[in-house]
Amino acid sequence: MTQKEDFFRQMSAEKALAEQKLNAIRALLVTELRAAGAARAKMFYEGYDDDGNVEDVILEPSNILLPASLRLRLEDFGWEFAYSYNPGLEIDCGGGGEMEWDLQQDTIDLSYSSFGDEMNIPEEYKGQ
Repeated sequence: MTQKEDFFRQMSAEKALAEQKLNAIRALLVTELRAAGAARAKMFYEGYDDDGNVEDVILEPSNILLPASLRLRLEDFGWEFAYSYNPGLEIDCGGGGEMEWDLQQDTIDLSYSSFGDEMNIPEEYKGQ
């Protein structure tokens, strides 16, 4: 039984480490985005056929222009955050949704819908 216990212990440790890294990236990004004058970031993500990414980012106020490197890190964070709630979303027919990040309160509302689901009822995670 120790092999099974070791596996689950290792998986749990890896998940905790991934969450710590994501939280550290989030803390850095929120500081940088606030400094750039952004109050809100809305991202649209989707994945299918074993691939996925953030398709669009809308910042408020709308006149904010981010350096390319910061925008790329924001998109990467958006994908990783969404994926952490819906791992495997890019498999087969895939899925997608939107993420709305209130940078002043540092809260994230996330929605997700499966593209292969006939009912297509979105899952929602508010105030993350």
